[in-house]
This record gives sequence, C-alpha cells and structure tokens, in this order.
Amino acid sequence: MDIKSKKEIRKEILQKRDLISEEEKKLIDEKIFNRLVNSDEYKKAKSIFAFVSFKSEVNTHKFIEYALSQGKTIGVPKIRKKEEGMEVFKIHSLSDLESGYFGVMEPIESCEKINKDNIDFILMPGAVFDEKGGRIGYGGGFYDKFLSDVKGSVPKIAIAYELQIIDSVPMEEYDIKIDGIITEKRAIKF
Repeated sequence: MDIKSKKEIRKEILQKRDLISEEEKKLIDEKIFNRLVNSDEYKKAKSIFAFVSFKSEVNTHKFIEYALSQGKTIGVPKIRKKEEGMEVFKIHSLSDLESGYFGVMEPIESCEKINKDNIDFILMPGAVFDEKGGRIGYGGGFYDKFLSDVKGSVPKIAIAYELQIIDSVPMEEYDIKIDGIITEKRAIKF
C-alpha cells in the first residue's frame, strides 16, 4: 500500500477512537492499566520509556504516577526538530511536564537526559496496529527513527483500544514492529 493508504487508515481509526465517550474511556483505560501493570514486561522493568498520552489516546498519566510510586525510573519523549528526532528525559512527577511539540506534554528543560541503552521497557503509542506487530504512528516517524538504534531485546509494548487493531497494517522498510499490544480485551505477544 502507498502512503496515502496509511493516512486514510489512520484517519478512519482515529475518528472511531475520538468517538469513545469520556465515561467509557475511563472504564476501558482502567482495564488497560490493570493489564499493563500486571504484565511481565512491566514487572521486570527498572527503567521505562513511556509516552505521555494526548487527546483520545489511552491515558498514561495514572501509569506514569504508579510506576514512579513503585520506584521505577520513567523517561518520557521530547521532540527536537524533525531531523533531530526524539530524546528521553527522566521525570519525577507529572509536574515535570509542559506543553511541547503540537501541544503534547513534554519534560521541562531541567529534566535529566536518559541514555537509550539504559531503557529496559518501551511503552508505545500509535494510531493503528495489527496482530503481527505492525504499527501506524501519527505520521512523524519519530518512534521509528528513535527505535532504529535501540537494543532489539528491549520489549516494545503498545497500549491501545481494541478498535485500533486491524487485519493488516501496511509496513515499509523503515517501520519498526512492536513486540506486543495490550487492549481492554487482551494482551497479544508477537
């Protein structure tokens, strides 16, 4: 499939995701949170790279607070210029965040940078997924670029709503596959 097809798929799925009511979203997010914190990947992790949820994404704020309360190191992304990509910074609480790239919450400048090699679990965002590890992001390529030089053994687990999973995601050579996905209904490992 071509790039336009990816855009069309992304648009269609995100429109569906945006229609989830706030009340239903809270219930579903709680189910996903419980599956996530009970996963082996989370339990084994000491240093987690987590995205900060935005708009209708599965809410990660509770997860970040919980992981911090468990003594885990949490790093969150900061987008640099498109050419420079993304860097990871350690936060101590959600108050270490401010509005950044496209309004997404990012770490404040005083946060300490984390070396990619010290990360042992990556919580992945995305718009669309399939059951083979395929992922469509939001079109910037930031995660694919970032992951291209992360150790292959680091688990990359996405969290999403069941409606975000389709039969097959069009993948291109630079697209990085995920290792698993957690929804309100199941946890899939690839």
